Amino acid sequence: MIIDIHSHIFQERYFGEALTAGLKLAGYPNGLPTCTPEQYEKAMEAVDYAVVFGVTANAMGVRTPNEDIAAVVARNPRKFVGFMALDPCDPNALEEMDYCVHELGFKGIKLYPAMGHFDITDSRFHEFFDRAAKYGLVVLSHFGASPFPASVLKYSHPLLVDELANRFPDLKLIIAHLGHPWQREAVMVVRKHRNVFADVSGLWHRPWEGFNALLSAIEWGVTGKLLFGSDYPIWTPQFAIEKLKALPQQFDIPGLPRIPEEVIDGIIHRNAFELLGIHRAADPDTQARFQKMR
Repeated sequence: MIIDIHSHIFQERYFGEALTAGLKLAGYPNGLPTCTPEQYEKAMEAVDYAVVFGVTANAMGVRTPNEDIAAVVARNPRKFVGFMALDPCDPNALEEMDYCVHELGFKGIKLYPAMGHFDITDSRFHEFFDRAAKYGLVVLSHFGASPFPASVLKYSHPLLVDELANRFPDLKLIIAHLGHPWQREAVMVVRKHRNVFADVSGLWHRPWEGFNALLSAIEWGVTGKLLFGSDYPIWTPQFAIEKLKALPQQFDIPGLPRIPEEVIDGIIHRNAFELLGIHRAADPDTQARFQKMR
């Protein structure tokens, strides 16, 4: 079984001017790749299940309608699990969370602190995370590098998760991208807290850093908490699987430590839903709404 825990729907209308301009300044003249629901569904044929979300960050004018995420889930609600795209700075964030849980049947939240210009440990957001914990939601947050000049990197350090995990020990938290380039710090946080996990999306993109990140995870005994994610549509799941499998082979050099094949296979085939307590089956009312959306 393969679960893609990190995939998006991206369309140009979701992106604000600050993001688009920032990408050009950062050397991405063509912007972010986009995908239609049909393209998303086709790409996910490479996996058994997938978590799909968008990005909402008011500070940079980025907003993914959660109804669009629900429409993708509705194409195959047995396979796709929706996470809501929220910004806790939004005055309507709690109401949107309630709506996404009760009306859309979503199982988690996607946050992007660096783009949203917010600190997840700010006391203003206590009620936000408290409600997420009471709902049993999973919170996946982008941590680490961000190419957008308008983003704020001090809000993107994975050590911030340490404090949040202490405050909410029953709230499942995922550090996206293993917090690159702060992978060692992310590994420490994952090791310390039973409720903190990390996905490995994008580790193959900078092979030497990715290789060393996996070595750190092995040395500190946390590979069992690493989850597969593709970061689609930046990469397809099939491409991500191939690159992740090839990563150890790039550094199969005498004198260097080895990454055992079973570690990579374990990440790719890990039952993330079981670890995170995600139950795919939506209630009958939500299933009926999904059918109407198709």
